[in-house]
Amino acid sequence: MAAESLDCFGTSRLVAQPISAADFPDIHRLHSDPKVMKTLSADGKPLSEEATREHIRQTVEHWEQHGFGLWAFRRKTDGHFIGRGGLKIYQIEGKDVIGLAYAVLSDYWNQGFATEMGHASLEVGFGRLGLPEIASWTLPINLASQRVMEKLGFRYERDFEFAGLGHRLYRVVAEEWTGYHGAEGDQGV
Repeated sequence: MAAESLDCFGTSRLVAQPISAADFPDIHRLHSDPKVMKTLSADGKPLSEEATREHIRQTVEHWEQHGFGLWAFRRKTDGHFIGRGGLKIYQIEGKDVIGLAYAVLSDYWNQGFATEMGHASLEVGFGRLGLPEIASWTLPINLASQRVMEKLGFRYERDFEFAGLGHRLYRVVAEEWTGYHGAEGDQGV
């Protein structure tokens, strides 16, 4: 599927657009948030400007190569950046795996945004890209992310190592995914 067909879409509260270099200030603010990075970066610390620029470069390249990737999610009402999320190909144990990723600025936690972004990304993955399955993973201490995955229909599969750290791997297959229809109004994570 061409990247143009997935350039922009919305949920009841958010608008999603592919991450680009223009998103640097917002993505760097996310990567500088110590609460977010505690469970997102390999060392649990905020990322440098250089690391954020490299992340954006890789994200843009992923879009160019695969026609899908990570979106910047902004509030419809005022365009304010909430977080980033989407689908990306990762190498896990020597195999390509489509993974769901999401991260929300800590000021917006517990308002259902991660679940809403995840749901929208899964709808694209299963409904528009026709993917057979999608995985997601998090550190064992990130209970909020595990709840998001479970709300979205993911099932715990096993523990494994990713980026040198122990993670919990979850997976959802297209045949079993029915969507999470309460995502946009959910006041959870």
